[in-house]
Amino acid sequence: MSHPSYSLQAEEKQSYADELPRVPGLSPEEAMTHFTIAPGYQIQQTAAEPLLNDPVAISFDEQSRLYVAEMRGYSEQSDENLGQIRLLEDVDGDGVFDKSHIFAEGLSWPTAIISYRGGVFVGAAPDIFYLKDTDGDHKADLKEVVFTGFGKTNVQGLLNCFRWGLDNRIHGATSSSGGQVRRPDQPVSAAVNLRGSDFSFDPDTYEILPESGGAQHGMSFDAWGRKFVCSNSDHLQMVVYDDRYAARNPYLTAPNSRKSIAEDGGQAPVFRSSPVEPWRIVRTRLRVSGTVKGVVEGGGMPAGYFTGSTGVTIYKGDAWPPEDQGLAIIGDVGSNIVHRKRLIPDGVLFRGTRIDDNSELLTSSDIWFRPVQFANGPDGALHVLDMYREVIEHPASLPPMIKQHLDLTSGRDRGRLYRLVPTAFSQPARPAVQKLSSVELVNLLQHPNSWHRETASRLLYERQDQSIRDELINIANGESALGRMHALATLNGLSQLTPEIIAEKIADSHPQVRRHAIKHTEQFVGHPLIRKKLEERVADENPEVTLQLAFTLGEFSSTWRTPLITQLLKRKGDNEWIRFALLTSIGDQPGIVLNQLANDSDFVTTPAAMKVINDLVTLMANQPDPTHLATLVKLVTEQTALSSSVKQELLQRFLVKSAAQGRLDRNGLSLGQDELQKLLDDLVTTARTHAVATTLSVQKRVDAIRLLAISSDSEDHKLLTELIDPREPDEIQTAALSVLAGQPDSKLDSFLLSNWESLSPKLRKTAVDILLSRDQWTASLLMALNEEKLPISTVPLSTLQILTQSENAEVRDISNQLKKRVSSTPRANVVTAYESVLNESGRIDQGRIIFEKNCSSCHRLEGKGQEIGPNLAAFRNRGKMAILINILDPNREVTPEYLNYVIITDDGRSHTGILSSQNATTLTLKRAEGKETQIRRIEIEDIRSTGMSLMPEGLEKEINQESMADLLTYLMQAE
Repeated sequence: MSHPSYSLQAEEKQSYADELPRVPGLSPEEAMTHFTIAPGYQIQQTAAEPLLNDPVAISFDEQSRLYVAEMRGYSEQSDENLGQIRLLEDVDGDGVFDKSHIFAEGLSWPTAIISYRGGVFVGAAPDIFYLKDTDGDHKADLKEVVFTGFGKTNVQGLLNCFRWGLDNRIHGATSSSGGQVRRPDQPVSAAVNLRGSDFSFDPDTYEILPESGGAQHGMSFDAWGRKFVCSNSDHLQMVVYDDRYAARNPYLTAPNSRKSIAEDGGQAPVFRSSPVEPWRIVRTRLRVSGTVKGVVEGGGMPAGYFTGSTGVTIYKGDAWPPEDQGLAIIGDVGSNIVHRKRLIPDGVLFRGTRIDDNSELLTSSDIWFRPVQFANGPDGALHVLDMYREVIEHPASLPPMIKQHLDLTSGRDRGRLYRLVPTAFSQPARPAVQKLSSVELVNLLQHPNSWHRETASRLLYERQDQSIRDELINIANGESALGRMHALATLNGLSQLTPEIIAEKIADSHPQVRRHAIKHTEQFVGHPLIRKKLEERVADENPEVTLQLAFTLGEFSSTWRTPLITQLLKRKGDNEWIRFALLTSIGDQPGIVLNQLANDSDFVTTPAAMKVINDLVTLMANQPDPTHLATLVKLVTEQTALSSSVKQELLQRFLVKSAAQGRLDRNGLSLGQDELQKLLDDLVTTARTHAVATTLSVQKRVDAIRLLAISSDSEDHKLLTELIDPREPDEIQTAALSVLAGQPDSKLDSFLLSNWESLSPKLRKTAVDILLSRDQWTASLLMALNEEKLPISTVPLSTLQILTQSENAEVRDISNQLKKRVSSTPRANVVTAYESVLNESGRIDQGRIIFEKNCSSCHRLEGKGQEIGPNLAAFRNRGKMAILINILDPNREVTPEYLNYVIITDDGRSHTGILSSQNATTLTLKRAEGKETQIRRIEIEDIRSTGMSLMPEGLEKEINQESMADLLTYLMQAE
């Protein structure tokens, strides 16, 4: 997370003490009177100080005792090791904890905990510990570091959320601080890179693996093992697939596995009942005046949007009404609320829909209420962890003149636990799961409360009792679908799963049991019965089952799986997620699949056909396989169900993409070299004619220009430069520029700089991007600026700032010279000069025009523009002042997801943009005007953040005060 730095100026020396009164906390009893809860529910307090302080994570053990991770060192006392683990007991079984023991102390920032083998794993960055009481005194006398290397650069971005998975592993969220994680006995070189991903580990062997995820604070599995996460202002996301599948095919450009699913947007409105804290009011005023840097919260109005979503948890208990099973619960500590959403199936995904109109599941008018996490408990209730702090804020975001009047440790001696239950709730008998036999535990696998199922599953894995195989098989064939799924997982954990057991469940009546059964088949890839049952699933109509089948096929032999992949592409190729899954499984067989599809006359006329075929050709171009060219040539020269024009387009697509990557390898062709050369020559000859044929459509000409990338003829280079002519459409000029940009020895820099005056404004932006992609060309551009052959404004100040960090000495030196010459008006002064427009009522129609001209390249409203920057419809909740500051001073405080990055690829090119997504194989950069660059990890030489926003400074030169009033008025009402 990026935070502003502060230096005291003269006006900052005044004291704000009178405006910053301390807000006293409430007693546990008083706090109960400040809650508002949705009809049909009640809130009960189950623990409070002095029994515990600062709870941020909990774990119920098999005795229904509660382990609590206390982050007492929040937010600046990491080195003081104030963190503790508490052990709470409910002696009389009434649901309220009576006894408290300090189980362990001396930890830095403990943020995750889970019970295992009579002890607990505790996450306290940089380490994960295993703690256990071996002598019965309620204190841990065994303390072992099992992993080390987790990042702790951000107090609000630490590892969190240990969860027991259906794979009998412990899963956790890495968060934004990342890590290079290893066992202490391993060398540094053995560390697992967890940047941008979550993790799981075997609790016995300590094998650790990266997992899909990579959000901030909050991770939960639903009853069927689907994974949900949340990240700061993006409060509900679903993890669609396991990155390990994508990693099988590094030449495939993979979509982000984490998908936002909230219908009202990530930064959705919230409805708080608490007042805004005094320090926020003062900080807002100081930010508005420009005295300090930072985003203006609420524009002076009460906050009304997600800014610090945390603890997403899927409710899986049995105390709530059946219709509320599976709700997503999310807290927002800044707004003192608990939010809920209903999850609606939407193909392989879900949609999160708001339940409460203009209200929340739970709010408190007490600003100390900080719901940081949630848990499903043995009582079937949803448990709420209230850190109960006067101030929750990253200390780096607090200006010194405010911070000196705050006590960031206030509340260190407080903390509360609550549970949310129906109004007619009765306390159930406390389960004594630890006393149950293994057979009795097996029966719990079908219990309606997830805590019972997961605890039984964990204990059975710990015991490794091989005598319960028959009982597990009975449950696997029983009436409860959840029981059947858990029985399979437990059998797997006991190494008792057989092909015969799995084969039967592949055809189970419940789609989720089928999905998990298919996943289990990956350990029986050679068994004929398994293969037979999977073949039958090709016709399955459930999208989640089909998605898993598509991924699982990649673990089987290519000879057997390829016909099934072909069938599934025909049936489900219109679904982008299933199509992607099949391509991860296709291995080195895309050419075979392409041939089969191209000869299917029924398939080639379907809407999905060209999506599938184009993706196959793109993958073939990416793969360094010389036989792929032969496949495409054969496709063109032989009779298939595809038309001649389509086949020509496919070959051109392959040639252009292969040439761009230096992979146009003619070896391995059955076609003779002379025949091949004639075919290519004919294609290039036609391309030359079509490229200049003004009677053809622009798109056909663009396609022809792109094909000229395979030519090394100097005459074609000349033809391309001649197409960069103001009389040609921008699309033609842009295509020619793009082809020339792929030829590093094309002297493109000299050509562009000498013809600059003839380039259109739009083409100049493209030209700047191209010139900045190679050090030699960048140096030429900067030299032209330095010699005043071009206006210095040609390159934004933010870009110059990036170039001052270049590894190329010449680029770095000239950039520093230019940066010193740029006389930029202090941003705060610009904001102040425009403040008068805040009280003006502008013209909506004019504002819409200004938005489309100046903002739509990165923002989308009313169906127009690009979704690159923040959602402005949601952002308007912050008020006019916040929007004004972000327009005129975009680098005051940059939200991490909108930081500009530079990636250097192995061909020497540099690419810039916001890092919109990353997974096992692919990073995606987004730039203005919706331009998107997907870069495969195998191509990356270096990656670094610039620390600056993608949004440029200096928009006051384009938008005067009258126009700004129009723009703000439009933005405040647009949807």
